[in-house]
Amino acid sequence: MVFATQFTAAYVIVNALCLVLSMIIMGAVSRNLGTQDQNRHFRLVLIAFMVFNVFDAVWALIACSGLFSPGELALSVVNGINQTALACCGCFWIHFILSFMSGEIPNRKAVTIASVIPAALVPILHAIGYVLDQNVVVHPDGTMTYGWMHTVTVCIILSYGIMSTCIMACEYRRAHSSAQRSLCLAFMTFMLPFIVGGIVDTLIPSTPIAAACIAASLTFVMVSMQESRISSDALTGLNNRHRADAYLETSMTRVTPERPIHLFMIDLDGFKGINDTFGHLEGDRALCLVADALRGACSKLSSFVARWGGDEFMLICTNLTNDDEDYVPSVIRDELAQRAAKADLPYQLSCSVGHASCDSPDEDCDRLVARADEMLYRVKRAKNVGR
Repeated sequence: MVFATQFTAAYVIVNALCLVLSMIIMGAVSRNLGTQDQNRHFRLVLIAFMVFNVFDAVWALIACSGLFSPGELALSVVNGINQTALACCGCFWIHFILSFMSGEIPNRKAVTIASVIPAALVPILHAIGYVLDQNVVVHPDGTMTYGWMHTVTVCIILSYGIMSTCIMACEYRRAHSSAQRSLCLAFMTFMLPFIVGGIVDTLIPSTPIAAACIAASLTFVMVSMQESRISSDALTGLNNRHRADAYLETSMTRVTPERPIHLFMIDLDGFKGINDTFGHLEGDRALCLVADALRGACSKLSSFVARWGGDEFMLICTNLTNDDEDYVPSVIRDELAQRAAKADLPYQLSCSVGHASCDSPDEDCDRLVARADEMLYRVKRAKNVGR
């Protein structure tokens, strides 16, 4: 039991500051922080959080300031919107991290449906709590208590923390670059302040910590996403060309005749036709499928992969023998064929692979890439002649 009038001003000020910070983050997101889907879902997280800020402040004002005399129904409605907005924030966050995961995951549809259930339950349970008088109760003497239904509702909202952490833990195991792993850890960390804030706010309701914790998490995630864009491709999540250049340059300083470096350039067949016929969103989907296939190939080959530019990708192997050179393209094509079959595409998805190797640290990086590119386009020309 606490005196509610003691924290009214703190609640209003903290929520107002969080609202301003959310607007600033929204502006950063509009400047293409990630892919189109990632930006859309992250904006939804921010919008839900801003609704929470507004109604959390309104509830504190009308319930605790003593300036108003609202009825129990009005208080319950405002508090219900407050909690539902927070649940939606968690729901949209799950959708956001699913859009970040460019590859296919088991039971993706089931995960998406499961993410909606807690948010749908919150207003229902809150209505039941109102009937049973087991939500937040403000007494005539200015004191406040939490009913057991309010605690249940808070626990349901906090379940998003467990769900998102489990999803990103699975993605972390699949990651094949330090940038991907760092971003996965950032997403896993996002829910820690969310959970801590919810627990503290429940145990010590005079502390307006929930909004501040979530705002800190959102800021941390935004900064982590910006940093990840330095070395990773926004659309596919693979390493970008800048990171590939650095990796290739470093790797070539260590090559020997016994440990050569093998460079594979991969190009999507008929990409322009996919864009022209089905639209650029479908073209983006095709690129993401290729990227996921290359991740699968990397896990088998213990190699480095990056998006080189457009529909061209680079795969670098430092532990192959000359007998394995033909094996790599077959692994890539098999991985791509499996994902294309699962996606049930209205077009054929295939790729061409060019290869070049180097066993001397004296060779120029650009020359090695040019040799792999030359072979790649010989392969593509041969396919065109064969049609």
